[in-house]
This record gives sequence, C-alpha cells and structure tokens, in this order.
Amino acid sequence: MKVILKCSLCAWLLASCAAPYGLSSECTSMANAQETISHPIFRVGGEYLYRATIRAYGRTFNGLLAAKLTAPDAWRIALTTDFGNTLFDFERQNGKDKANYVTPDLNKKMVVNTLATDFHKLLNPYFVAVESYICGNEHAWKSFDGQDSIYWYTHQGHLQRQENIQGKKLYTTILYNGKQITLTHHTLQITITLEPLQV
Repeated sequence: MKVILKCSLCAWLLASCAAPYGLSSECTSMANAQETISHPIFRVGGEYLYRATIRAYGRTFNGLLAAKLTAPDAWRIALTTDFGNTLFDFERQNGKDKANYVTPDLNKKMVVNTLATDFHKLLNPYFVAVESYICGNEHAWKSFDGQDSIYWYTHQGHLQRQENIQGKKLYTTILYNGKQITLTHHTLQITITLEPLQV
C-alpha cells in the first residue's frame, strides 16, 4: 500500500503541472439558460447491478457492484466478490459520504475518498446545465458540482462522455460506450469499468 501512496503523490505532482482544461477550438457557445437535464442511465429509485473491474496501481479488484439511488443526492453502493465477500460498502446521505465497510487492501483515506467522489459524480441523476456548446457533431453542457465543473457530451441525443474538472484540471473522464461505463482518472492510476447485468 506504501507503493500506492508514493505513486499517488508522484501522479499528483505531475498532474499539478498539466495544462488547464479547455473546450476544443471547434466548440461554439449556444444561448445559455439554466436547464435541468436528467441522466439517461441513473434515476432516483433505481437499482443497478454491474460486473465491475477496478484497477488501481497495478492491483485489480473484480466483483458485482450494486447501486441504489434513494434521492437526488443519496445513494448506497457495494462491491462484492463472486464468492460474496464485501470489498466496500459506501453510502451518501445529506451531502455526506460514509464508508460502512472497506476491505483492508482498499482502506486508505485517499483511496476511500477517491472512490466516494467517483461514484458521487457517476450516480448524479440530473444536472443543471448553465452553459451549452456545439462541438462538431456533439452537443456539450457545462454544469457545476460544488466548485467542480462537469462537461456532458452527447451525440444524436445519446450520452457519450462526462468530463469532471477539479480546479482547472481534467480529473476524470467517464465514457458511456453502449451499456458499458468506463471511468478513467487523469491524475491517479485508477480505472473503473462497469458492465450492466440483467436482474
């Protein structure tokens, strides 16, 4: 786990030197008015089951990820192995994240906070767009989550990707490829892949 912390520090130092995030030069601004847009996958009251693979600093964790959204900013998510052992169990209530259980291999404050933030960004059932753009054949919306910016890109009405910005740096990209979801970090060596399972 010391290797993970050393790698995280190095990645953070390298990322802090990265160029600030900017929209493509082919993007043109549209008339801006606040608009609430529903997430096409995640809805309040929904229950979701995925085959999950989490890769972090050379380690791989596989299992079944179950998620339930109980309110716009309230959810519970758990990752279990195929044998039923819990790897983690997180929940968010009243704007606060709580780790109910985290396996010792993952139970480091930075890792727990990173995973909680990742799932918070992923499981947002709607967003309030404050700016919109046309970027070639894609439509982009900008919204805010606290002080973070989020850009949502659609093509022919289908969500393609979500870019999460912390400060002025691209932090994570979430790709929606068919039904598969891939979350990639740009400042840490963490990738999360989710493939939906039929319930």
